[in-house]
Amino acid sequence: MKITNDQLFDEVVLAKEYLQSNWEQWKQEDTTRDVIISSEEKWLRLFGHFKENHIAAPNLIKIVEYAFCLPGTSAPIERVFFFDEQRMD
Repeated sequence: MKITNDQLFDEVVLAKEYLQSNWEQWKQEDTTRDVIISSEEKWLRLFGHFKENHIAAPNLIKIVEYAFCLPGTSAPIERVFFFDEQRMD
């Protein structure tokens, strides 16, 4: 995965501007709908905004894709070891 640091910096600055300008609206949506907007939804909105406005963000997309492919917990792996230990007994 090749990341271009200069482009990534520009992409992060644009993302920060978008997120800051929408943060209050999202907080209001959270309270009126009684549903918290997930982090995935916020990323989708950001990249949807980038796409609508023809803003390229290949480096930021790579990092976010990588982050979301990582498991949130190690429970599945621990389960495998647990069952393997049970089988060995």
